[in-house]
Amino acid sequence: MSETKRYGKLTIVVLLVLGMVLGGLFVSNIDLLSDRQGIGRSFMPVVSADQRSLQEFSETFARIAEEVKPSVVLIRSKRVVRAAQQQLRNPFEEFFGGTTPRRQEPRTDRGLGSGVIVSEDGYILTNNHVVDKADELTVYLSDERELKAEVVGTDPRTDLAVIKVDSDDLPVLSFGDSEQLRVGEWVMAVGNPFGLSHTVTAGIVSAKGRKSVLGGDSYQNFIQTDAAINPGNSGGALVDLEGNLMGINTAIYSRTGGYQGIGFAVPANMARDIMTRLIEDGKITRGFLGVEISDLDADLAASMGLDDDKGVLIANVIKGGPAVDSDIQKDDVVLALNGIEVEDSDALRNRIADFPPGTEIELEIYRDGRRKMVEIELGELPDNPSQLASSEEPEKSPASNIGIDVMNISREWTRYYEMGSGVVIAKVVAGSVAEDKGLRRGELITEVNGEPVSNVREFVSIIRQFDAGEAIRFRVQRGEQQRLVGIRIPVE
Repeated sequence: MSETKRYGKLTIVVLLVLGMVLGGLFVSNIDLLSDRQGIGRSFMPVVSADQRSLQEFSETFARIAEEVKPSVVLIRSKRVVRAAQQQLRNPFEEFFGGTTPRRQEPRTDRGLGSGVIVSEDGYILTNNHVVDKADELTVYLSDERELKAEVVGTDPRTDLAVIKVDSDDLPVLSFGDSEQLRVGEWVMAVGNPFGLSHTVTAGIVSAKGRKSVLGGDSYQNFIQTDAAINPGNSGGALVDLEGNLMGINTAIYSRTGGYQGIGFAVPANMARDIMTRLIEDGKITRGFLGVEISDLDADLAASMGLDDDKGVLIANVIKGGPAVDSDIQKDDVVLALNGIEVEDSDALRNRIADFPPGTEIELEIYRDGRRKMVEIELGELPDNPSQLASSEEPEKSPASNIGIDVMNISREWTRYYEMGSGVVIAKVVAGSVAEDKGLRRGELITEVNGEPVSNVREFVSIIRQFDAGEAIRFRVQRGEQQRLVGIRIPVE
């Protein structure tokens, strides 16, 4: 959108508000003058001008809605959940004894959401959670056509996905430049809340760059809007008053599950990049630096001799990761990446992820009062870089009565993290003696009463030697720090 158009629309809004206030005062003064001086009442042009401005403003919304709606689709998903075999009894078996294996009937989960047509030949951009694990997808167009769709690719970390229908000459919504979107600017949300097809709502951009909206290791840089968004809007379009796609509506902040004035959309620039890569490769690969990072605060920055808290602290260099072969060290502060300043850890993390694996980057770091340049070739981000242990179900152990469950270390992650052999604490029961002693999920138990343990089997074998009321000594590791923890087995 050109600056001229932006200011033109802003002028209309300002005139509308000021005209309603000043217009009334102006008309009142005319009335007084006409009574006193006999001036005719036909001289009142301000009111009609405001009416025209309001009509033009309304026409803008109506025109954009008409243009955008055909490019937004309703997506219905179907997923068949097959229940596990169960042992069920009937009245005859209860009398004579015995059981017969029976299966519960499969359950069908249904969902709905929205999508945006981004190519004439049938590519549709939506949210990952709209199509995740679906066995069947049906797309409903504004002309009442129903088309089956297939998943092209998904990216859970940005909650984006691309699906494809077999059709030609579909109405396409053009991408805008979401970086140019300003807080306070009018936007429209188009989607299918609660299955109500092609619903249009309007609001303003409330904020940009919102993070910590989704959990997990997601990449977030949301546009916040007060345009009404409800379940079913997910995957729909957020557009500006030029009808350009500015974001993909993704999430709401709500205490009730419904609209409360806070909605979030993935910026169009991020969505377009992810979409292109999914169409080309079917998946997303991201750069991986191989370090643990954290933000600076004012006191920490001052203690290191920095003038402000802009930059990112290297908290740890991951064993076996790409950074090991570089000059990056623990307690370094990253100030810039490829000549562009880095303000916080989220910014660095997102920018690293934007590079494909194998890309050589240059970091400006601060160490011991000096600045220096470090070159490094990025690796590929693993599927679950924050997960230290395997994804298998935790094994119950005799130690469960002290309030912990343990599991084996995943072999995949031993090369990325500086951890010795041992078992990972998978669960700490709230209110247990283990919690009271400060044990935490994700910590590594390397020894039990001085005996090293390398897996759950060894851990269980040692634990079984102790009775209720006896004390056990654990050596616990978190990162590079180790400590001894004594726990007495509760008497039941």
